[in-house]
Amino acid sequence: MRTILVATIVTASAAFAHVAGDAAADKVALTQVHYVGIHPVAKSAGEGICYIEGPHVHVYAADKLQYRDHEGSWYFVGDPVAYGYEGPRFAYKGHHPIHVHAVVGGPEDVEYCYLDGPHYHNFQPPEGPEFKLAGEAYFYVGPVPKVYLEARPRYVDINAVYRPLVYVRPTIEVAAPVGWIGAVAVVGPGGAAVVAPAGVRGGVRAGVSVGVDIRVPPPPSISIGVGVGVGVGVRGGAVIKKDNGRHRGHRK
Repeated sequence: MRTILVATIVTASAAFAHVAGDAAADKVALTQVHYVGIHPVAKSAGEGICYIEGPHVHVYAADKLQYRDHEGSWYFVGDPVAYGYEGPRFAYKGHHPIHVHAVVGGPEDVEYCYLDGPHYHNFQPPEGPEFKLAGEAYFYVGPVPKVYLEARPRYVDINAVYRPLVYVRPTIEVAAPVGWIGAVAVVGPGGAAVVAPAGVRGGVRAGVSVGVDIRVPPPPSISIGVGVGVGVGVRGGAVIKKDNGRHRGHRK
């Protein structure tokens, strides 16, 4: 009887250990998060930069402002220099597309960076007319698709993440080239983005039509921020801003 009891206890213990092992394995599997390309390391994991360029996993989540889903893996679209990145860097100013597939491979995938003002990335833009290099910084001057404008309200909060971060940002003194995305006014006919013509201050000039639905508000409704520029309200929830390069947190 004693032998049978001991055997039963051993069997039960083995079964419990097996179940516990499966549960632990399941927990690890559930907490594995897939990444691709370099990215910041979470504070919980020690901070710094992960320099693995190919697909890999970590056991911490990616926030939805600084990462985009690329074929089931999270790809970092923010400024890696802000987190201690020490590799090759390239200066950009303003919003622009990111051709993720050109950086890490895989099917064509174009995402957008919504960082205002000067910032860095660890890659150059693809060759072509969509980017202009001026003052050693890249400015996006290509067409602005509707998908960028639609997603902008959801992603511009990324700038609040970077304002308190202390690091050396790029200094850009040159004027933006013609067609820069920073001059985009509103959504025009058919949902297309319209770039304000040259000489139109802040994207709007009183009494001038640029073929879109623009309303120039009376002076009391004009928003003026010290060191930021002038924002003019427009229908559709869009705001026109003239970047004077002195955004708080983007230049020293």
